[in-house]
Amino acid sequence: MPKPAYDLEKRIRKAMKSLPKLVAEEAAEYSRRRFAEKNFDGKPWKPLSKNYRPTRGTLLVRSGALLNSVRVVSTSQEKVVIGAGNSKVKYAKAHNEGFSGSVVVKSFRRIGKNGKIHNVRSHTRKMNIPQRQFMGRCGELERLLKEEAEKLFKNVMK
Repeated sequence: MPKPAYDLEKRIRKAMKSLPKLVAEEAAEYSRRRFAEKNFDGKPWKPLSKNYRPTRGTLLVRSGALLNSVRVVSTSQEKVVIGAGNSKVKYAKAHNEGFSGSVVVKSFRRIGKNGKIHNVRSHTRKMNIPQRQFMGRCGELERLLKEEAEKLFKNVMK
């Protein structure tokens, strides 16, 4: 095989090998940016209920735990997996996909205004969390990934 053709083939193989990592990093960063832009695939998130008044932070970002839990789970030549949530952020799926149903509230102690301790028994509570998707497949991400892949291969062809 002539030297220039062999060199090009080698560069293409190297680019193909690096493509999944590039896709994974871009997809994870796209998901993290959703928290600042408050939309997914160009569709804005539903606003907070007018009855809910958080004391700090913005929509889906109180402590930053959910945002910081977005990560690359695995990459291979065939597939890239991005995930969110962990043992401290069990609510990631509920926010990304939405949730409507009952949840169990464990028993706990509450201190009243007069300083008296009250034991609150375990009970159920109905919850309705609208979908505020921050990760998954979408046209906007597909276009971004296509642009990044094109840049990578244009650099290989130089």
